[in-house]
Amino acid sequence: MKKILALFAVISISVTTPALAQDHAPVSSITTATWAQYKGDYQQSPLCGKDEITLWTCETGKRVYSLCSSHEMTRTSGHMQYRASDHGKVVLTYPAEKRTPLGAFVFNSYGSGDASVEFTNNGYVYTLFDALRGNSSIHVVAPSGKQTEIKCGGNQTLQLNYSMRLMYDSGVWAGN
Repeated sequence: MKKILALFAVISISVTTPALAQDHAPVSSITTATWAQYKGDYQQSPLCGKDEITLWTCETGKRVYSLCSSHEMTRTSGHMQYRASDHGKVVLTYPAEKRTPLGAFVFNSYGSGDASVEFTNNGYVYTLFDALRGNSSIHVVAPSGKQTEIKCGGNQTLQLNYSMRLMYDSGVWAGN
């Protein structure tokens, strides 16, 4: 009887796992979104090159924080970098070299319409949070556990279908 129950549990797990993965896949309006459809919705950050998309940006006084990417990304091509500046001088670039975002970033899309991008650099956990109805923010958790929140204005570019397509195509969409 134990062998039959164990076999049933294995079969149940293998049958339900693909369904869970499908629940995390985006709808077709995201997977077919194009740069031409959405390019007018993105603002340009001074931290992102003319040949890059500013996926997310926050300006607070003399500091600018931006998430920059190539116009197309897959699991093996394109790049995404977080950059921060103080008084116009870049003080942080993650990752240090332009590379594909897979393994460096995680994108989350929530049922509320909010979205976030998370990464860890030198033990610090950064979350770029983009509220659909409200202001964006950056949450930083230090290795000591100390938390800091940097408040930004409204942004909403992480929820754009093209941004979400890039996240999915590059493999950083949570559950991807």
